[in-house]
Amino acid sequence: MKYAIAPAALLALAAIPAGAEDYKVAHFTTANSSSAAFDQAFADKVTEKTGGDTTFEFFWSGSLGSGAEIVHLISGGAVKIGGTAPAYYPSELPIAGLTNSLPGVFPDAEAAMRAQRALTTSNPLYLAEAERVGVYPIVQHGLASSHMMCTESFSTVADLAGRKVRTFGYFLPVAVSALGMTPVSLATSEIYEGLERGVIDCVAVSFNTAQSYKVYEVAKYWSDINLGALSGPTLYAGYDIYFNEWDDAMRAIVDEASAAVFEDEIANLSALEDQAVAVAEADGARLIPFTEQDKVDGLLPDMLALWQEKQVADGMDAGTAAAVVDAVRAELAK
Repeated sequence: MKYAIAPAALLALAAIPAGAEDYKVAHFTTANSSSAAFDQAFADKVTEKTGGDTTFEFFWSGSLGSGAEIVHLISGGAVKIGGTAPAYYPSELPIAGLTNSLPGVFPDAEAAMRAQRALTTSNPLYLAEAERVGVYPIVQHGLASSHMMCTESFSTVADLAGRKVRTFGYFLPVAVSALGMTPVSLATSEIYEGLERGVIDCVAVSFNTAQSYKVYEVAKYWSDINLGALSGPTLYAGYDIYFNEWDDAMRAIVDEASAAVFEDEIANLSALEDQAVAVAEADGARLIPFTEQDKVDGLLPDMLALWQEKQVADGMDAGTAAAVVDAVRAELAK
């Protein structure tokens, strides 16, 4: 028997964007992190705009895959959406990871976020990298300036000499080594235990990130030393999902929701930092003024030049590396 579909039902079906689905989202951060809150806000906006036809179920704290696995899970089709740090993929995503990994470059999180967004929306080198890897950024975040939290007090560069500090990637170890510290590579999820067990003496992250991981419980000495801001984690969709599975209407909904939470995050970053310090101090942490910021600034190398040099050494075309750095410097000059 054949069944006719009423015209009203056909119109209703046509109004549903191609993307109506319950998406399982692999996420590497804790559920109480600021990036998690903004990713959830993005998801809620998309769900509302699609009339409830598109929903998201988040799996936090690496429960569906670690930060270093999520991009591979997306590109391999195991999950369609996931949140992780592009800096965890220096070989696959060197351009995307630039704004997420270079200390001492961006004066604040807004500058890092806008530089990253400019690359995402208009830089053909960034977009070619995303297509090659098979992921596309749908929500991008910021990390306020990295400060330092340690298990013992400090206020000068000399005080930091020899202390073990948590790092990741290639560039942060270079920066802390320039300050006389000893870099120790640990995942974000290992920071608390690392401080608790003495594997590390310090961690260099934003106040908000430190609060999210309850660093104040195991490192009571917080400092306003400034190692520069970064763009933050990225919520990725599969490249084919964004450009082929989703139609124009769905992409418009996703892009609109993304832009809204992007601006909301920029507007709230400073308040989140202040709130994090208040939480830490309420638990007994002390915020100690750092007295030698000018010395720190002088010790840090030119990280953009170092990035360019490293990419060429790793096989990137010299013209490509130079063009990316020029694009970032142009954004910083605005």
